[in-house]
Parts: sequence; structure tokens; C-alpha cells
Amino acid sequence: MKRCMRQISRFILAAAFCCCVISLVPATAQALFDLSVTQIEGGFDLRFGTLQPTDFKLARQMTVRVNSDIGKPYRVFQQMTQPLATPQGQPLDPSQFQMYALQGSNTRGTLIYRQEEPVDASQDLVYTSNTTGESDSFQLVYTIAPKNGQIPGSYYGRMSMILVPVDAVLSQVVVNVQVYVELTAGGSATVEIETNSGSDRIAIDTNDLRVTKEGLEGTWPQVHIKVYGPLGSSYRIYQALEQGDITSADGYNLDLEKVAVLFDGGREGTISAPATLKEARQRQLVYTSDPRGASDEITITYKPDRDFRLERSGLYRGRLILFVESDQASASPELAKKALDVEFNIAPVFDIRVYSQDTEGVALRFGNVSFKSGPATSENEIFVETNMGKPYTIVQRVASPMVSAQGDKIPAEDFVMKVKDVESGEVPKSYIQEFVPVKEGENTIFSSGPLGASAHMKVEYRLTMKPESKAGNYNSQIGYSVVLD
Repeated sequence: MKRCMRQISRFILAAAFCCCVISLVPATAQALFDLSVTQIEGGFDLRFGTLQPTDFKLARQMTVRVNSDIGKPYRVFQQMTQPLATPQGQPLDPSQFQMYALQGSNTRGTLIYRQEEPVDASQDLVYTSNTTGESDSFQLVYTIAPKNGQIPGSYYGRMSMILVPVDAVLSQVVVNVQVYVELTAGGSATVEIETNSGSDRIAIDTNDLRVTKEGLEGTWPQVHIKVYGPLGSSYRIYQALEQGDITSADGYNLDLEKVAVLFDGGREGTISAPATLKEARQRQLVYTSDPRGASDEITITYKPDRDFRLERSGLYRGRLILFVESDQASASPELAKKALDVEFNIAPVFDIRVYSQDTEGVALRFGNVSFKSGPATSENEIFVETNMGKPYTIVQRVASPMVSAQGDKIPAEDFVMKVKDVESGEVPKSYIQEFVPVKEGENTIFSSGPLGASAHMKVEYRLTMKPESKAGNYNSQIGYSVVLD
């Protein structure tokens, strides 16, 4: 029995020993493949603080550390996954945020040498390990530089550092780095004033315009104004003619009411109502911002009316000054001021246009006329446009009397005309005000006043058929010309 008990005791001790041996066998070790990012000044984000327009550059240094025991090479990439922008969506100029690698800061692998360049949305290779993939660390330097006209505000973004294994079945490691900078504005750099032509000139040449019955067609000069805020207080935009007028070489002042001034944009503030350039003889208010002085864009368009081309011919010149003024106590009231040369070339005009039933050209249509239906009338509408400053006459040219294909003629007293509804800038010297027979050949039907002002009139023709008139289609050719006296 004792012998049996000793054997049992030996078995229990042996079992206990085996259990102890089994419990001392270590578990399989997990591979180490990790990346960390820290800023030299402390923290895990890139915080640049406040950047003034007068600053040279702000720089932040970051240490990237890779721990690996996989025995395989690896690479580290950099990518801007969320570009720097304000909460309102205003992006930072990509050229302002750049980086470079600090050469010699690594000990084993290859730190890619590059000159300072923008951080963009592509995956850029930063570091390649040695062939055995040993752990290493290196340093990257990130900079933000000021820019003239930088838009003030708080800019946020996100950058990713990506650890990628080579020839190893492991997932890549991504570490996100938040980026932040506060930009401030300074003085006139908060305002941009540009013309649509890119020059410092507002120019209109009537040779480049197309004339229609409704008006002029062409490309109109524009001024685009951008104000970057918020400025912390309201601001206003004005325009004014430096000498109060736009004048030709012979001293003639342009009629400024013939140039409309149209304002567009100004979504954050109050834009002025359409006006004419005449109001710019004094300070003409263009726009008033909201109390915060928020960012805004305004476009001013200078559009001539139809009679602009009829101003006295010549080259007119002047200077238009644009002002942006602020109520900001800590800054100069005048945020921006820009002078633009004004050049309006009015080409000589001496032209006649004729319309029949709103269609350009001469076309008298009387329809079916008979003794029973009574007289029928038809009209031509005549526009004489001139800026020559000299008197003129309108001549009616009749090639033949009203005649049918069979040779039958309408008697002169049955085909008559007169001029009516005359509109002109001066009293005409004379025109045919009562019905007279339409004579063959050339006959003066209108004579202007001594200044040769443009005129608009209608010429009415009346056709009468008598009981003895023969039926048929009757035709004649009528035209008009305008001649300087």
C-alpha cells in the first residue's frame, strides 16, 4: 500500500512539473511596425500661430520615427489630404505652405533630398529604409510664408504620413497631422482692383461697336474689385473723375450721361443702384460693406447708350480714381486707391438707316388698292445719325413713276408723300410737311438745322386709285441718301 502511495505521489509531482514546463513556454511575438510624429516644440500637430504680411516666414520642425523589426525595407510618404482653408472655404495659396527634409537627421536609410516645395495632394516619397528595414528617425521642416493680398482668417488642414512596407504582407500605417495657421491682413494688400482688359485703362472705341435699332453691341470695359476681410469694421468703395470731366483735344466735354455705370456683386454688403458717369464728377458711392467688413467682390461695368457714338467725333481722355476707405481705427482710412486712364474714341459718323415695318430697307407695300377701298398708305422710317456738326439734306431718289407690267402709270397726283413725326436735337431748316406728288429723279425732302443734329422721321406715302384706273401690279424704285451741305 505504501509502495502504491509513493508511485501515485511520483505521478502527481511529474504531472505538476510538466504543467510548470508548459506554462513557461512563451507565446509567439508580434511583429513591430509602427510610425509616430512629434513636433520639436511639442505636440502632434503643426500649429504655426499668427502670420503677419510683414513676417518673413514661419517654420515648424517635425520628427518622424519608424520602429520596425520585420526585417523588410519600408518607405514613408507624405500627402496633403485636406488643403488648408478657412471654415468658409477660402483656400490658402498652395505656394504658401511648403516643406523640405533636414538632411543628416536620419542615421540608416535614405532621406529624399528636395528643395523647399509645396505640400500637395499627391503621395510624395520622403524616406526609404535600408534593405533590412531597420528602425530610424528623421526630421522634416514645414514653412508658411506671407503673401501680398493674403486673405485674413483661420486656416485648417490635414496632412498624412504614410508608412508602407516593401515585400511584406503588412498593412500600411497612416498618421494624420492637423495643420493650423492664422493669417492677418495688412493695409492696402487686402484689396485688388483690376480691369477686365488687364491694363490700367478704361477704353471704348466706337469703331469696335455694332449698331442696331435697339442700341450698341460690343464688349464693355469693367473694373473688378476684391476686398479681403473681415476687416473688423465697415468699408466703402467710391469712384470719381479726377478733373470732373472727360475732354477731347479741342476742349469739348463728353456728355457723361451717355455712359451708364452698372454695379454687380456685393453679396455681403449694399451695392449702389445703376447710374451714369455724370455722378462721378463728385465722389460716386459704389458699395458699402456690412459692419464686420466681410470679404466681397464688386464689378463695375461702363456701358455706352446708343447716342454715345453720336457725340462730337474725337478722342476723349480723363482719369478715374477708385477709392476703398475703411472705418478701422487702427489702420489708414484709405485702404486702396487706384487711378485708371479713360479713353473714349468717337469715330466720325454720317449715316442713314431706313426701316419699313421694323425691317431694315425700303419696301412700300400698299396691298390690294381699289377705288372702292379708298386711298392706302405705307411708311418708311428714317434715322440720320451724324456727329460731323455740319448741316445736311435728305434726298429722295425715284427711279420711275408707279407703273404696271403692261406699262400703265399711276398719275402723279395719285401717288403722294410727306415727312412727319420729326425728332431732332435742333429745329430743321425745312421738310415736306404736306402731301406732294412723288416726283421722278432726286428731290430734297428734309434739310437739317445749322448744327446738323441727328434726326428721326417717317415718310408717309399715299396711293389713290380712280374709277378709270386699270388693274395690275404697280411698282417703282425709291431710295434715300444723305448729303452734307
